[in-house]
Order: sequence, then C-alpha cells, then structure tokens
Amino acid sequence: MTQTSMRPLPGPGLVQDVEVDDIAGSLSTAEWEFSAARARLGAHGFVLASGRGAVRLESGVTPIEAPCVIWLPSGMSGSVRLEAGARGVVMTVSDAALGRVVPASSIAGPLRQAIDRPLLGMRIEAEAARASLRDLEDIRRETLEDLPGMREAIMSRLCLVLIAFWRLGGVVAQPQAAPRVLVQNFMQLVELNARAQWRVADYARSMGISTDRLTSAIRRATGRSPLELVHARLLEDAESLLERSALQVSEIADALGFRDAGYFNRFFSRLKGVSPGRYRQQVQRLRASRDGSYAAWP
Repeated sequence: MTQTSMRPLPGPGLVQDVEVDDIAGSLSTAEWEFSAARARLGAHGFVLASGRGAVRLESGVTPIEAPCVIWLPSGMSGSVRLEAGARGVVMTVSDAALGRVVPASSIAGPLRQAIDRPLLGMRIEAEAARASLRDLEDIRRETLEDLPGMREAIMSRLCLVLIAFWRLGGVVAQPQAAPRVLVQNFMQLVELNARAQWRVADYARSMGISTDRLTSAIRRATGRSPLELVHARLLEDAESLLERSALQVSEIADALGFRDAGYFNRFFSRLKGVSPGRYRQQVQRLRASRDGSYAAWP
C-alpha cells in the first residue's frame, strides 16, 4: 500500500501575503487538503514540472499530469494528491493580495474574473511551466531576503503569474486600449520595475499585449522605444544618486539592479558621454563654484 504524507498548505503571515513552497520529489504520495475552514487563507496555486496526481473537489475527481497548472480560488474545499516523485511549486495567496495585485489597466476586469475560476490540471508547455516556476521562486526569495521594496517586487511577480494563469483559462477578447492608456500603464510599470531590470517583453507580458504592439504604441506617442524610456528612467535615478548621495559607484550600480559596477559604468558613459565618477566630480565642482568655495579653485 502506498504511503501518503499530508502536506500543510502555506498560510500568509503578517508580513507577506504570498507564500511559496517547493514540491521536491517526495518518495511517497503527497496530499494537500483545503477545507472550508482554511478557505479564509485565500487561493492556492500549483505549478507542476513533473509527476501525476488528481484534484478532488465536491464536484468529482480530476486526473492531472505535468507540466500543468492548478488554481483553486478562495472558498473551495477539496484536496490535491500527487504521486511520488512529483516536482513543482505550491503557493497560497491571501484575498488581500489578490485585491491589490490586479493592475489598473484594460485587463483588470477579465483578470479579476479569471482568478475567481478554478484551473484543474490545465496542461502547459514545458517552457511555460519553467517560466512560472522562475517567477514563483523569485517570490519566495523575496520573502526570505526581506529587502527594501519586497512587497512591490512580490506583487509584480505575482501579477505575472496570475496573468499566465488567466491566459491558460481562455482570454476573452477585449477592446484594445488606446495608445495613450498603454503609455500611461507602461510608465507606471517602469516606475515600479526599472530597477528590477525588467526586459521590454516583461512589460508587455504584464500589460497583456505583444512586445510589437507595446513598441509601436510607445514610439507613436513619444518618438522613443520602450527600452529608451526605461534607460532614461534609470539614468535619472543614477544622476540623482551621484549628485545627492555618498554611495560608492558600485553601491549605486547595485541599488539600480545592474549586475556589476563595470556594466553600470558602460551604461552611464554611453548615455551621458562621461563616466559616473567624472560626472560626480563635475557636479561637485559646479556646486562649489556656485557657493564661492575654495574647492572651486584649480
């Protein structure tokens, strides 16, 4: 007889509203139960990279096979049973987090409707499963590291996961947003995610549109590409930190999400025509000359 291990579902704590746990190839059958009493915790999602099992609800039993996604909205009771060796990730999302994560854009309505509907073992491509697993792993790392901006980073990544689930459930065609609205939504996302070094494709995916449509709308409205606007925002932050903070250049590079100081130096020099260190010196000399300080003397 196969042994079954009962796995507790993660429950959101006081600090974070999203919790993520590994499903790491147990040697025995594993089962997660979500009763009506636990439904207050919020919704539950599973992304399986490998393995088989079943979802048991009041309406019946649904066999599942990886790669697949399971999404169980708040208030549902039942269980998810996985055979030995299954691998993936399970998450719990509080109702409060679900209320905050939906972006103020044209997809808000259908996305809210989608997260109220279950997905019972929806099959997905292996690459799509890996992408969702990476986003969920990023969420878990954020909760463990507790860095500044943790909540915003978690909400941004959770939004990507929910949009992916929404697309799996069947997207109802919506009227296309006007270019002006797309630009506003894009710039809002840039404010939140420029330092996370999002790619243009990440912005497009978060907005629920293609990269080509995003690029076309931004160019028509601003005359510049989305990447140019992201770089301009990062450059503004870099200039501000160089002018007003005592941070070393390497610390500024890290704060802005660059992988190393050398890459940041090349980025800044290409856009400003001068290195970050030289730019800071020029600003200090100009400030000193205005103050009539001896520091302005050669």
